[in-house]
Amino acid sequence: MSAKADRLAWFLTPAGRRFARATVFIGGAGGFLTFYLPNTLLIDKYKNVTQLYRNGLPIAISPKVKSLVEEVMNDLGKSAAERKLISVYTAYGFDLFRAGSTMVSTGGVVGVPHNFKYSEQEEFDHTGITLNNQPVAWSSAKGDSLMKSLILSDEAKKFALAREFVHLDSGEPFVFGAVTAGVVGMGYTIASGLNRNQQFYARPRGLRVIMYGLVSLFSYGMWVFGRDMGTNLYEAEADKTVADLGEKYAQGGLEFYEKVLQRNVALRSLMGTTGEKLYTAYGNDQMLLRTKHIPFTLRRDFFKQRLNDYRNSHKTSQPQADTLPESVPETLPMLEGKKVP
Repeated sequence: MSAKADRLAWFLTPAGRRFARATVFIGGAGGFLTFYLPNTLLIDKYKNVTQLYRNGLPIAISPKVKSLVEEVMNDLGKSAAERKLISVYTAYGFDLFRAGSTMVSTGGVVGVPHNFKYSEQEEFDHTGITLNNQPVAWSSAKGDSLMKSLILSDEAKKFALAREFVHLDSGEPFVFGAVTAGVVGMGYTIASGLNRNQQFYARPRGLRVIMYGLVSLFSYGMWVFGRDMGTNLYEAEADKTVADLGEKYAQGGLEFYEKVLQRNVALRSLMGTTGEKLYTAYGNDQMLLRTKHIPFTLRRDFFKQRLNDYRNSHKTSQPQADTLPESVPETLPMLEGKKVP
């Protein structure tokens, strides 16, 4: 027992404190690298892990999706240099994946679900799709609802792609890495300050253990707050940026989130208790204490409002077109297709 006490007492010596500071520095650097490496030097590994394969070979992006990618990049005003920094591939599952950032030379990748290649329900190929390692009952009402939720219009697909490209234009993963490193340093600074100012080194070891536990809990809470708040801010900004591209993108955003909610409701039913743990009855992700993402219902309502704003602006401008002289009827078709900034 005394030998163990002697070993613990070593941490109170100058050498022990230097070791503790070095450990904290390594921990903070490791926290940053946890976000930095998968989004830079190891980005190809991330892509390979999330890539969809068939017969051991990656499934190529369909020509239709490639065409939509070019359209979206044109609408976003991407330069030739920026386009070279973005790679699109076919990802497994029903959600889009992304990693990296166009702020660094390694660029970014966007994983597109295989169902993006379908435009009609008749084209849908459900071969190999399973839930809980079981075949999907596609003939059931929920199975049919799931299938319909996976068929998106070109406008919805373009919105989803644009949203991911906007995320890649930010330094999101590096900000979260910096937050993680900062929280580690903050926790050490608080604990060290309490030890020094409140004389915890002279108090029973049990009190220090309690203090370290409370500081660790506080630090974790701050990390969760920063992580979730940052994610929500980035998501809100991405949705707003894409909605500002025009009415068609607002329409696409509304459809996309409606289909996501429809999909999640169907999955909740088809996956049984597992689905109930993942999704609410409305189709949002189940969240207990954290808000890791903006609820899909709120994102859907945002685009519903933006679409109404676009349509109302059309209505207010319509009387101006009605007062044009009858001598220039050929100008009316141009006004009907005019975009609202």
